Amino acid sequence: MQTPAPGNLDRDIDFICKSFGYFSQRDKQDTAGKIFRLLVKENSGESPGLRSDDIALHLDLTRGAIIHHLNSFLSAGLVVKEKNMYRLRSQSVQRCIEEVKEDMDRIFKRMIQIANEIDERLGNYYR
Repeated sequence: MQTPAPGNLDRDIDFICKSFGYFSQRDKQDTAGKIFRLLVKENSGESPGLRSDDIALHLDLTRGAIIHHLNSFLSAGLVVKEKNMYRLRSQSVQRCIEEVKEDMDRIFKRMIQIANEIDERLGNYYR
């Protein structure tokens, strides 16, 4: 994936969204991108987040479509839900990505430990 040229906020946000795999051919209305861009922009300052109804109203999309994508962002750990408000997991986009990376590092470390245990039980050894 090509890094966007500097200077365009929406393209930079889209790059992050695409890097997490949230743009697909099936998303013809760019719903995931619209939601992610809105959450990133609304996440600055002391914003408590947005309700799904507010996102749907702001983007002129169905609440069902919004919830579908928000659940995907929640599963990935990019977004948190507190009460009825959705926001990025961290105030800074950079810190949000760092936290997701830390989560992945912990998961991969644990996967390697479990894989090692499996290999030991099966007598498979890796140099």
